[in-house]
Amino acid sequence: MRHAEAGAADSSRWPDDRQRPLTDGGRAEHARVAEALRQMGVRFDRILTSPLARARETADITVRVYGNAPAPEPTDLLGDDAEPARTLEALAQMPAETLLCVGHEPTLSRLAALLVSRDGRARIEMRKSGVAVIECAGSLAPGRGLLQVHLRPEEIVRLLDGVAAPPAPPSPDLFLGTLTAYQRSAALRGALDLDLFTAIGRGHETAATLAERCRASARGTRILCDYLTAAGFLTKAGDTYALTSDSAAFLDRGSPSCVAAAADFVYAAEIREAFADVAATVRRGGTVMPAGGTVAPEHPVWVRFARSMAPLMRVAARAVANMVEADPARPLRVLDVAAGHGVFGIALAERHVRAEITALDWPGVLEVARENAGAAGVEDRFRAIAGSAFEADLGGPYDLVLLSNFLHHFDPPTCERLLERVRAALTPDGRAVTVEFVPDEGRVSPPQAAMFSLVMLCSTPAGDAYTFAELDDMFRRAGFSKSRLHAAGPGGPQVIISQR
Repeated sequence: MRHAEAGAADSSRWPDDRQRPLTDGGRAEHARVAEALRQMGVRFDRILTSPLARARETADITVRVYGNAPAPEPTDLLGDDAEPARTLEALAQMPAETLLCVGHEPTLSRLAALLVSRDGRARIEMRKSGVAVIECAGSLAPGRGLLQVHLRPEEIVRLLDGVAAPPAPPSPDLFLGTLTAYQRSAALRGALDLDLFTAIGRGHETAATLAERCRASARGTRILCDYLTAAGFLTKAGDTYALTSDSAAFLDRGSPSCVAAAADFVYAAEIREAFADVAATVRRGGTVMPAGGTVAPEHPVWVRFARSMAPLMRVAARAVANMVEADPARPLRVLDVAAGHGVFGIALAERHVRAEITALDWPGVLEVARENAGAAGVEDRFRAIAGSAFEADLGGPYDLVLLSNFLHHFDPPTCERLLERVRAALTPDGRAVTVEFVPDEGRVSPPQAAMFSLVMLCSTPAGDAYTFAELDDMFRRAGFSKSRLHAAGPGGPQVIISQR
């Protein structure tokens, strides 16, 4: 909540502008705003306010209108020169279910933007007596907030009076943010190449010490660190930089959950080349890359994929393994088609001690899968078939066939031919377990699955992200009796389990 109308600064009346009070009109308007919020059911169990008079008076009016409400707590964390990242860290430590923060611009809009967009680029302008309601799942942290309500005072009062608010004016923010997104991507890649996050994690916290550790210029290091702070990857207090909790977990190479290696695949020249001319790709209806793009036989990008993406996939693989029920008293024979890094099959071997994994992929890729199986301690239950999933002798019969992130590379008839081979390799009661990006029927949500179709358009001749109805039809045409769509928890992988 931003403080109510306080009029213009006037040094002849208030030599210390921190003591400037609300105007009579501001007090009256905010009383109506507070009453509207009370009737809307907006509640809080703790109210923090800037120590400046205009904010404290706004908080006092709010408490008076609400009646039985907690007393306002003045804090410099919401002052007119507060630093949003530091404020957010401090708020995360405060015991409260619902916090009402009364403060100033631009601190509040930056704090709200940091909560909902992680990099702080969201546009949430706070008018005087305006309110933004942000709900966070779990602890407060950049990007974990969901904006529930964002209203100007006149809109709030209209709700009290039963009058509809006019639509918001158009904004170029989405266009400009997308147009310049390559800059953020390049800054992150530069930081990873310099091993900047790991250096900060090991105690090099100023531009000077980081520059020495990363063998870079002090000026360049300071500018990059400031950029990453504004983008939500770092925090800054004075001249000292620190990792956010997300950066510490996923970008510091000293962390067991680090996924920085994924950049080696995502930034690979072969992957970036696929997006070099999207207009030409759309005109053609498939990749303009030579030799069929990334589905060309033994394409070297898949060795890079296997080496770099394993850390990112391990959590998803374990979630899938936990979904697969199996009789612990019986052997579990598993074929992992297009195994890549092998972590989906390896996760099954870790969960089911009698599971025996057969990984199918190109020879160079299988070397990486073998290394990962050895590191996981399941190499004695791991074997390999080198070759094409469409041509190699699959062997069998198998109790399970894994198809992790593979079908989307091909058109439906090609998928059906593969699924016929898979079904023939299964036991009579065998199952196919498919991990896929599955958009809803409208094909525009959830965003990650829906947007993945463009990745396939640009990198393959005929691949796509298929809806469950489309995948179910492919499995039925291939002879499978039934398929069910599952999700391994919120944000987890989408899994189709098909019965032979």
